[in-house]
This record gives sequence, structure tokens and C-alpha cells, in this order.
Amino acid sequence: MLRLDGVSVSIGPVAILRNVDLDVDTGEFAGLIGRNGAGKTTLLRTIMGLTPGTGKLEFESVRLAGMPTHHRAGLGIGYMPEDRRLVPGLSTEENILLPAWAVGMHDAAAQLERIYAEFPSSLSCARARCCSCPAASRSSFRSAGR
Repeated sequence: MLRLDGVSVSIGPVAILRNVDLDVDTGEFAGLIGRNGAGKTTLLRTIMGLTPGTGKLEFESVRLAGMPTHHRAGLGIGYMPEDRRLVPGLSTEENILLPAWAVGMHDAAAQLERIYAEFPSSLSCARARCCSCPAASRSSFRSAGR
């Protein structure tokens, strides 16, 4: 379970996130929706440890405060930026699996099958090289893998 309690982030004098509470149960899919500048990326970067914040962050009952980013990745927390910084020689599927391979995730194939179940039409595109499928197909499928 991912749990945030009272998470706040400021960049300079500007408060970006104010007292965010969030619970995502193990095995649950969740999405962040909001206008540009609403703090979606800041929230993800804070969970990953790339942007400092205050409040309580826990993953599988492990406190994340002060934990380096690479240790968070070892717990299975990953972050894929939306700006399409992908490894171009890899398929969309391989780009999604790359963080799982990096931390030795044992159930990566099962996780991927869950994504395919949610987006069955994306299967053929996911296994093609990144540049050979429409951008919209790649983007929606990668978003589910984040």
C-alpha cells in the first residue's frame, strides 16, 4: 500500500502541494488527473524522492522520509516521465519493463499481463519498436505501465 498523509511541497515561496492525503492499496490501479500546473508531476516526483516535501509517505508500511531515490526504486517504486524519454531501440513493452529489470522484480511478467488485460488492443503495439506505432497508442499504454 502507498500512503500519503499531509504531504506538502513548496518550490521556492510557492506552495505546489498542500496537505495531500492518498491511499493506494496493493494491486490497485490509480490515476492522477488535473490541469497543467495542478501538481501531478510534483506529487509523483515527491513519492519517488526527487522533490523534497513534508508529511508522511509510506510504501508497504516502510517510511520513505529521508530514503534515497535508489532505495525507493529497490522497493518497487518507479517513475517514468511523461516527456517520452525512452530508450528508442527498445519496444514499448521493454521500456515499461526496464525499471522492473533494474530492481530484479520477480513478478514483472504478471504485472505486465495486468496491464495487457486493461489495454488488450495495445498488445501488438507494445511489442513493436517504439518508433513503429502511433504516438497515441504508445503514450496511453506507457501511462498504464507507470
